Amino acid sequence: MAEGIAQAESGHEAAASLLDAYRKAGGYADTIAEIGSRRQNSPPVIVVIAEWLAELEDRWPGPETRGRDLARLSLTNALNCSESRNTAAVPALIGQFEHAKPASARVRWAAGNALYKIPAGKECFDQLAAIAADRGFGADRQMVVAWLGKSKHPDALAIAIAQLDDETVQGHALDALAKLRARGVCKLVEPFLFSEFAWYRRNAERIIRHEQG
Repeated sequence: MAEGIAQAESGHEAAASLLDAYRKAGGYADTIAEIGSRRQNSPPVIVVIAEWLAELEDRWPGPETRGRDLARLSLTNALNCSESRNTAAVPALIGQFEHAKPASARVRWAAGNALYKIPAGKECFDQLAAIAADRGFGADRQMVVAWLGKSKHPDALAIAIAQLDDETVQGHALDALAKLRARGVCKLVEPFLFSEFAWYRRNAERIIRHEQG
């Protein structure tokens, strides 16, 4: 019981420290949960949020409690904005995909979504390609797979093609291939013309139309 009380006190202290640092940087949210709802943040606020997300386990020590998971998700969502481009926010988001990090599935999906929306630059390709190809992340990596289409990297095509047989991300792989205007993949995408999912069918049609056009 004493250990549980100590962890709770540590969590309260960390939460208070996070909010204090956020407000001193110019943030306006009143609670940690509200931080994630702010879709526009100034550069100083982005710096603070990115630092806290990258170092959350050190600044908020102990197991992944409900409070820390909420903070991780809120910080992740707060970085899902164009102001995060070319800042420390990008490596902080990528870091949520470290297998040793206690990030939940919803946090990892949100991190991938942020990397897609920002979007992360081509200089991050090697790291994001490794995440996209890592089936241990399952559906958590969906938006990272979709990001391959935005990367326009010459190696993105092969990574996306390799995910077509993975039901957890194959729709996002098709989306990436459509954005990459892939050629030579008609035979691979033809089965998706008969998918129960309209999104799959539309992307398969786009890919084939581009190749035959």
